[in-house]
Amino acid sequence: MSETGFPLTRRALLAGAAASPFIAGTARAEDEQMVIATWGGDYANLLRANIDDPLVIPQHIKVVQDLGDEDPRVAKMYAQRRLPRGADDVACLQAVRAYEVEASGLLEKLDVTKVPNMAHVLPNLRTDFYAPHIYSPQVLIYNPNVIKDPPKTFTDLLDPKYKGRVGVGDVNYFYIMMAAALATSGDPTRVNTADAQALAMKLNANGLRLYPSTDAIGAGIKSGEIDVGIMWMARVVMWQNAGIPVKASFQNEGSVLYMSGMVVPKNAPNKPAAYKYLNAMLEPSAQRGFAEHMGYLPTVNDAPLTGKIGEQLAMPDPAPKLFMPDYGVLGKLQSDTSEWWKKNMQRA
Repeated sequence: MSETGFPLTRRALLAGAAASPFIAGTARAEDEQMVIATWGGDYANLLRANIDDPLVIPQHIKVVQDLGDEDPRVAKMYAQRRLPRGADDVACLQAVRAYEVEASGLLEKLDVTKVPNMAHVLPNLRTDFYAPHIYSPQVLIYNPNVIKDPPKTFTDLLDPKYKGRVGVGDVNYFYIMMAAALATSGDPTRVNTADAQALAMKLNANGLRLYPSTDAIGAGIKSGEIDVGIMWMARVVMWQNAGIPVKASFQNEGSVLYMSGMVVPKNAPNKPAAYKYLNAMLEPSAQRGFAEHMGYLPTVNDAPLTGKIGEQLAMPDPAPKLFMPDYGVLGKLQSDTSEWWKKNMQRA
């Protein structure tokens, strides 16, 4: 997901609606409008192609995309918490951030009668404030042209043969620490323990390469700069389809599940439209669209995958151990983990 910044106010955003490249589809004067705060790049484009244009705009709702990174998106929610009307109707957040802002009382409790497709959400992904959009297991990745015996555990990355050849996304630090915690304790929530931190430091000492974005990791594999790393299975599928030599290896200790989804702020200006958007996002066609183009698994039970993407996203046999972390616990740990990572892992 790339970031492109976002307008400062809802009024300024809507004032330029007629000419804005962030407007999805063709709106009519009598259409109502809603704003979704989201990442840019592929994610924003796929929202338009699979949700906005085919499912929401036909309901006479004009969709405005408020594009930006997640940190300023969350900061804006805190800054506007006392306003009777905020800037956004729907906000896209990773699960851990959603739990964080919910604990601060910023989110609407979802009325499932207004989002009937919530009935199809997988039971282990459900909450009463978060509509899960996509998810994917975290895996070890490797270049099969170089690595014939792929790593099978997090600790395999400490092997001297990988010195300077391991790459991870700096933006994914929290999930790297979850993987370290899972490897040392069997519990992905123990991100701030001495054992998890020591394991991460050993990886750093082995010449870990930190990349500023997820896409940059794929470029590193393609260029031959790195041979192994940690990433979502979804990205492996995307990179394979783009011709990058990469495969996935599920860790013996298990894989943490990454999830992102959508929330409705308590002060959302157009909650009826927000509910309609969440319901459209959970439609089987929209779920399959994201699977086919981004490699993420559907969060609903009525969007089976077939053909090439079904084969690419099929779990290996025997089935790997998958962990849905306790995001209610992790949401309280992210700030401290971020500070530790910046101090100890971001080498100059």
